[in-house]
Amino acid sequence: MGFERETRVEPLHSYFSHILARIRYLLPLMVMILSLFIDPVKADTLTLSLTTGDNYPPFTSRELPQGGMATTLVINAFEKSGYLVEEIEWLPWKRGFTLTQRGQYHATFPYGWTPERAEYFYFSAPFFPTKKYAWSRLGQANTLTNEEDLQGTVYCNPRGYADFGKIKELIDRNLLRRETPNSMLHCFKMLLQKRVDFVSAAPNDAMKALLEAEISPQEVQRSEFVVTEIPLHVIVPKQIPRAQDIIDAFNKGLIILRENGRYEVLKEEFNWVE
Repeated sequence: MGFERETRVEPLHSYFSHILARIRYLLPLMVMILSLFIDPVKADTLTLSLTTGDNYPPFTSRELPQGGMATTLVINAFEKSGYLVEEIEWLPWKRGFTLTQRGQYHATFPYGWTPERAEYFYFSAPFFPTKKYAWSRLGQANTLTNEEDLQGTVYCNPRGYADFGKIKELIDRNLLRRETPNSMLHCFKMLLQKRVDFVSAAPNDAMKALLEAEISPQEVQRSEFVVTEIPLHVIVPKQIPRAQDIIDAFNKGLIILRENGRYEVLKEEFNWVE
């Protein structure tokens, strides 16, 4: 007597139900395993909106590759920490600073440290220390040989530029008066018009302004001594969420760029010497 094995065909919907049940069971385990391989910093990053100003070569300028040396450094540093710089908006310096202070941008750059700014902003680790000199009209009578020669004079520094070092000290003591036009170009025009005695500027900044003002470099002279030396920073408004995280991310990326040689390569690309 023969026996036939009964063949049961499982309904299709039941088959898929079993598959989905197994997926639901395994999914938490898969997520836990994957999380072990994900960098926690990159898993919790921000897309950044930044602002900076124009006409500050070699640091920031629309005419320079990648927007200048500081612009390139800032983007690279954030990228090394897994942060994406989605936007860098070019604004007048004062407007960009004010809007960032109000929290409309995650950060702005490059700025020197002052007590007034430190009330509202976190400052990154310093980069690209900038040496500024006193530029005066050509002639022995106008030569500035030491810091004492600055006393009792009138100097020019554009709007948006802060006072530092010896210059700030003299201003605070009412031993130096400042004129504040809209740009460095106007400062050098005022110098030749004898409306100011000297202009405080870094060499690259001065040469660009002279070129734009159509003033020959032979018409001015640079002091032998450094008036101020200012490290630059990225600044983040304290009021925005995760402000300290943004500063930490930049600082981490800056360390990486110094260690892998990119920091020095940038200086060579823009022909800049500290």
